[in-house]
Amino acid sequence: MSALANYSCDTDIAGSPSSTRHTVIGNSIECLTDFFRDDVNMVVWEREIDPLCLQFAESFAQQAGELKRFISIEADETADDILPNWARTLPGADRWLSDINTVIDMFRCLFEPAAVGVRLHVLNGTMCPRFHVDRVPARLLVTYSGKGTEWLSEDQVIRTCGDARLPEQNIRPEDIQSLSTAAVTLLKGELWKGNEGFGLAHRSPSPEGVPRLVLALDWL
Repeated sequence: MSALANYSCDTDIAGSPSSTRHTVIGNSIECLTDFFRDDVNMVVWEREIDPLCLQFAESFAQQAGELKRFISIEADETADDILPNWARTLPGADRWLSDINTVIDMFRCLFEPAAVGVRLHVLNGTMCPRFHVDRVPARLLVTYSGKGTEWLSEDQVIRTCGDARLPEQNIRPEDIQSLSTAAVTLLKGELWKGNEGFGLAHRSPSPEGVPRLVLALDWL
């Protein structure tokens, strides 16, 4: 993880030059450190992932139905207990657990939290259908199965001055963007110092018949 300390990577910036916040999309882990730029409110690392992880994720999501699990882990602890016991016998479970523990280590490296809140959702419906911002400093998301989280570039967002809650967004379908499967995404919320009023606008998509398996990390 030392690569995160000093970086130089090719990235794409989403948003017009007039936007006050941008999204950085890169294909190298080092781009995650762009999260600390004042003009950035989301970073997306589009990565390659072990196909067996994705096979496990799809199988687990299909068999789990609706599921919500949360654990809190401190330094050096793993998140293996996030899976119900029956799921740990599925092919690829060990590879998937290794992947999420690696992602947690990245999160720790970046933010040095005292503890990490690990949430796992299997969704057959839309959990948060309305565009919103999070009342947290930062959140990490990975969608392992199904459609990725939908988001808006800053120049598309309608905000109300002095109100962190977003009004209804009058958005054309073609202006709604989606995160890629397995992409590691860092979203700035309203509680990140200097980002008040610019939390990343996002929502849950309709699963459209394919269960979603979503991992979320918060610092505690």
